[in-house]
Amino acid sequence: MKTWTSCILALGVAFGAANASVAADSITIGGIGPLTGPSANSGLAMKRSWEYVVGKVNAEGGLMIDGEKKTIELIFEDDQSKPEVGLSAAQKLLTRDNVDVLLAGLFNSSVTLAIMELAPEYEDKVFYSGQSVSTAIANRIQNEPEEFRHFWKFGYNSNALGTTVVGTLVDLAAAGSIPADKKTVAFVVEDTDYSKSNIIAMEPGLVADGWSIVATETVPIGYADFYPQISKLKELKPDVIVSIFTAANSGVALVRQMDEQQVGGAHMAVYYPSLMEFRDGAGALAEGVLYTPLLIDAEGKPEHKAFAAEMEANGMSASLDYGLGVCNAQVMMDALTRAASVDADKLSAALAATDFQCAVGRWVFDPVNHSPRIGKDYFILPAAQIQGGIARIVWPPAPGVASYQAR
Repeated sequence: MKTWTSCILALGVAFGAANASVAADSITIGGIGPLTGPSANSGLAMKRSWEYVVGKVNAEGGLMIDGEKKTIELIFEDDQSKPEVGLSAAQKLLTRDNVDVLLAGLFNSSVTLAIMELAPEYEDKVFYSGQSVSTAIANRIQNEPEEFRHFWKFGYNSNALGTTVVGTLVDLAAAGSIPADKKTVAFVVEDTDYSKSNIIAMEPGLVADGWSIVATETVPIGYADFYPQISKLKELKPDVIVSIFTAANSGVALVRQMDEQQVGGAHMAVYYPSLMEFRDGAGALAEGVLYTPLLIDAEGKPEHKAFAAEMEANGMSASLDYGLGVCNAQVMMDALTRAASVDADKLSAALAATDFQCAVGRWVFDPVNHSPRIGKDYFILPAAQIQGGIARIVWPPAPGVASYQAR
């Protein structure tokens, strides 16, 4: 099994930019992500992570492909978080640029789902996603294995987040740490496949534990006026509010307006508190926020401290986006090294055999749905709470894990 440490040693410590010109001695990887718009911070972090990892590979002379050393050229296109824009960008990269590998959606699941439609037409290309979480992607691969035999989903599926949210709420309620008199939950979420798939993953576990969902308030991505939704929540008085946003500004607006309107109950957030933009924008109101996932715990896990130091030394942060971005690139570099080819069959075979330990977890792909395996033998998405300005893991319970502090 490859490790983060061995990868760093193999790639070297020099940092360089990806080769900017197309040449016979290079291979091209085309990436599509939100470089502008409400999810731009995450898209740009993913882009920067890929440039960082590929820069080190190129500084060492590149990879041995088809018997000769080749450097890697990266070409990025902006999808603006819009599926139709992402689809057009994918067509451009596949035809005009003739990329060898397509990063088929660095962030938004809706964009990845749109680009999937192209995979059966380009059987000689490997499609590889970034953070896209929606289980619909994995289901499509599983249900149509021949059409999507070269499509690989790097991001964990929605059921991983669903398991964490349900487990955290059930355990904290049982311990009396959060209110659960009525066992009612209200969702406030953005209108994305990411949110929809997460709710679908959470509902069965909540219902099985006796919880009922009293409201699902859906708003556009980047939405920032929650007063109508808050009025409804104050009337319903749910025990728990679960919010799901990929745009930091939505999270900032929600916590500010909930505080201003004195909304009661517990609040569990998904994804956006992991963004420094949320922490900076929310200020003191970020204190006590319960959320998932926390994948980089530089304060609590010694093994993450070296990664954090390296990121910060190179103008990045030890955040979820950079952690996943670096790992996303490293897993592909590892597969290319083992395949020694960009041939779709050979590269897919290498991805199928992946067993790679990076900063945020161990990546092993399920052969049926081409998604990473989740669990104690691989990795579990933890829940965290911001305590004293520092995100601390509070679930699952384990020695050294912090206790949840009621707000």
